[in-house]
Amino acid sequence: MSGDGLAIEQLHISVESAPPGPVVHLAGELDPHTAPALEREVAGLMAAGATAVVLDLSQLQFIDSSGLRVLISAHRALSEQGGTLTLRSPSETAQRLLEITGLIDHIRVDGHGSDAGSDTEVDA
Repeated sequence: MSGDGLAIEQLHISVESAPPGPVVHLAGELDPHTAPALEREVAGLMAAGATAVVLDLSQLQFIDSSGLRVLISAHRALSEQGGTLTLRSPSETAQRLLEITGLIDHIRVDGHGSDAGSDTEVDA
């Protein structure tokens, strides 16, 4: 939860304070080895009172089903508390996986694909 950043295996997590809530920057790979670190980070932010969390995926080089599970869990947990999860600028790899799985229709995504700069939000 610190702005200093946290490197686990091949994932670097850094948190930036911004209105309306923290922005979590992810760089590297989100897989079974690194997903628990993101899960802990989001849980810690929520425990500290965050209700709007942005995950910046622009530097994410790889994401698998473990990473998707964390995104879905964070979305559900925040939604249950009346909050929101926003995925910002997904990398090409992340964008493709969000589209293939249909998550792009259920989790808010800012700045993606051919409509970069637009917002998509549909309740899951």
